[in-house]
Amino acid sequence: MIKNEEIIDELIDIRSIRPASISVRLCKTSIPSENIKELASSIREHGLIQSITVRPLNGGFEIIAGHRRFYACKLLRWKKIPARVITFSDKDAFEIQLVENMQRMTMDPIEEAEAFRKYILDYGWGGVSQLAKVISKSEQYVSSRIQILKLPTDIIEQISQDRLKVSHALELKLLNEDKQRMVAREIISKRLSLRQVREIARHEKREYEYDGEDTKYDSTSDINDDHTHIHKQVKILKRTLLSLRISLSRLDSLIEEANEKLYEDKRVKITSILMGFRLEIHSMIDKNLRIISELRTDV
Repeated sequence: MIKNEEIIDELIDIRSIRPASISVRLCKTSIPSENIKELASSIREHGLIQSITVRPLNGGFEIIAGHRRFYACKLLRWKKIPARVITFSDKDAFEIQLVENMQRMTMDPIEEAEAFRKYILDYGWGGVSQLAKVISKSEQYVSSRIQILKLPTDIIEQISQDRLKVSHALELKLLNEDKQRMVAREIISKRLSLRQVREIARHEKREYEYDGEDTKYDSTSDINDDHTHIHKQVKILKRTLLSLRISLSRLDSLIEEANEKLYEDKRVKITSILMGFRLEIHSMIDKNLRIISELRTDV
């Protein structure tokens, strides 16, 4: 708990203030972003409604909260800025930054995940349960955010750009990287639902051990050309299998949609056609699995 006498409100020379050395997020300010320019315009018109928060450090001051306000005022060429001066430890300063950013919802899921990782793993300030209490979130929320950092960098980028939801990405965790990327592309291009992603991931997990064996086998130097070629065929067929399962999942959604939205006379005809397609896809999946099994017996 911070006592009132520990808080000082004053105008501070803007040149004596620097960004947080331990920050919950990267502040890209070499070129003012559009939202900082907009904030600067608002401050020019209405003034700075909320002071920034700083702590005294090494003969100057370090920002705890209010980086965007600071850079907006700097853009306006202010000489001094209203600030609340509070003495904080590194841990306290980080927690205040994190809570403020999460309350303002200014961080994307990857920024949150990186901040959680810093708190728990890099700085060792507490475990998942401790951090969950600090930010008033569940332990599952914290741990799941950290888990997504284990995904390939290109998938992480899709999450950061809000093209892939965290809930969808978490279903990819137990797949190997090739399948993670493949399923992620399908999620984005075909806008798969969470239920569809779970179903696809569940099927693909069954093949996970085989994938590990294939990868290990491919890396062995004494594999002959015939066996290498068979393994390449298996991999292509398994990618085909994934595409078929995705098509099957999409078809199930269309069948549900037809049952919900069409009148009975039209519904029976359309669902009958769709069920026929479904049987054909199932037949193709079964055939694919048989061929893969046959090829594996030849290895």
